[in-house]
Amino acid sequence: MSPAAVKPTYHQTPMDEARELAWVDAEGHVYLKPSEEGGEGAYVGQYSAADEEQALAYFTRKFDELYNRALLLGARVATQADGAKSLRSSRAGLSKELENGTWVGDVAGLRALLAEIEKGIESIAAEEDKTHQAVIGQRIAAREEIVAEAEQLAAADEENTHWKNAQERMNELFEAWKAEQRTAPRLSKSQEDPLWKRFREARSAFERRRKAFFVKRDKEAAEIKRAKEELISEAERLQSSRDFGPTTKAYHRLMDQWKALGRGPRKTEDAQWKRFRAAQDVFFSARDDANAQTDAEYSENLRKKEEILAKLRELMPFTKPEAVRERYFRLIDEWDAAGKVPRSDVKRMERSLAEVQDAFREASSSTRAQTASPKDERQEAMLAQLEETISELEQNLADAQQAGDERRIKEAEEALAARRSWLQMLKSA
Repeated sequence: MSPAAVKPTYHQTPMDEARELAWVDAEGHVYLKPSEEGGEGAYVGQYSAADEEQALAYFTRKFDELYNRALLLGARVATQADGAKSLRSSRAGLSKELENGTWVGDVAGLRALLAEIEKGIESIAAEEDKTHQAVIGQRIAAREEIVAEAEQLAAADEENTHWKNAQERMNELFEAWKAEQRTAPRLSKSQEDPLWKRFREARSAFERRRKAFFVKRDKEAAEIKRAKEELISEAERLQSSRDFGPTTKAYHRLMDQWKALGRGPRKTEDAQWKRFRAAQDVFFSARDDANAQTDAEYSENLRKKEEILAKLRELMPFTKPEAVRERYFRLIDEWDAAGKVPRSDVKRMERSLAEVQDAFREASSSTRAQTASPKDERQEAMLAQLEETISELEQNLADAQQAGDERRIKEAEEALAARRSWLQMLKSA
């Protein structure tokens, strides 16, 4: 703003200037002097019961009051004491008052002052608009962040979404949107509507996907529940079975199917699992009791085989295998006749017997290479007996395989392997 608009702090029209501008008649009527020769001056007003100077002083004082109000407005503009809207309103009032009245004073100077004041006000308005646009930009950016996060929630992978947390966050975003709407300055309709449309669509899409997810999950949960009810029914049907081999395999298959179905709702899952597990426990408890009873029955067999094994070891080392052959095979027959041992001792006893057999086979092979003696009648009888036993065991194995009895299959295979090993050893002797 120019100095003329801000430097003066008080304006007073000199009386000499007033006399040059106006004249007073005998009745106190004040007229402006015409600006041109022969023209007609404008009527200002009347100030009766006073002389000419008092009348002029009255009307110049009224003009000076208007001028000083303009100077005060100029000072407010210079210090930016008010906003452009308020300042513009004040200037408009002064300008209207000036133009609607007839004044004794420097009217042109006051118009110029008001023009300068207008420039200052427009400068303030420009700064305010700049600041306003910056704030509007911040408000738009804040809305953009809200919309972007809402769209991200709406597009998230539904299988990896924690829907409760996501819904709480979407509600928080909606509250943040409403708070932004209440925050000044407010966005214009053209600025807000496109953002609101995106936000509304994101919320709608999120809600549709959330509902669809839970509908799908409820359907899957119902299917899992139905399928597991069938598995429970089968498990409960099998719990009284005493055909332990095939039933154990059946329970393993049921467990695999149970795991493959996945988990249902926690409350339902826990209740169903309790029933399923209870049916298994009945069966496996009975199986464990049966195995314990069987192992107890086989304890005497174990004692006999321990004694036989000790006698076989007394024959070692097999420096003259032909001399102990008959006693060796008689002990082997006694071993077979002794029967089964508890499961926990099977591998240990098999390894111990295999050590003796390997030692005898190695000694026999060495002796045969040296003597090349023919097989005797005793050996032929043993071969025939072994071949007959192997044939019977092969039939037992086939029967066990057909029945699906894992325990019988294992026992038959173990017995066959031992007999075939002895047969091979005798044939090579």
